[in-house]
Amino acid sequence: MPDPASPAPRVWLTLPDGQELRGRLLARKWTPSGWRFQVSVALWSATADLGVEPADYVVWVPADVGTEYLRPVDGDDYTGVPTDGPPSHPYLAPPPPGADMSWAWTVEQTRTSGPGSRPTGTRIHEHGCPQAPADGPELDLDQALTALTRAGARACQECAAAEVLTRL
Repeated sequence: MPDPASPAPRVWLTLPDGQELRGRLLARKWTPSGWRFQVSVALWSATADLGVEPADYVVWVPADVGTEYLRPVDGDDYTGVPTDGPPSHPYLAPPPPGADMSWAWTVEQTRTSGPGSRPTGTRIHEHGCPQAPADGPELDLDQALTALTRAGARACQECAAAEVLTRL
């Protein structure tokens, strides 16, 4: 059993532009579209008084074979990382290679009042939900899960979004 006072093991995180940052591996989770690793990276955040302070940015990163987003740091022990492994039920097992995993989602910017007002958050919908904006972008499962982790985001209660996405 890992010591809860000890820090999470370090990882190298590769950003989309190729930069590498050192972060901390907080958890591992199996999803229907593959493994996701929860990583924390310390970055600067603006304060209300126009200063800056360190803040942890936490994101779930795909970690399937062929993705090069994460690398271990030599010498760190990963055995104590909380892991939610694959379920035993075959329905939730990984899809066979080449299987069509399309299940489209869309995102809606929520506002305090009418058009032109400041956005207050986002709501994720199943694509085709009557509550979704007609011109909303089409998201795949990974994009929908990422959008749902942002501050002020929630899943629509009228379609399958809340039922499906909040379980992952």
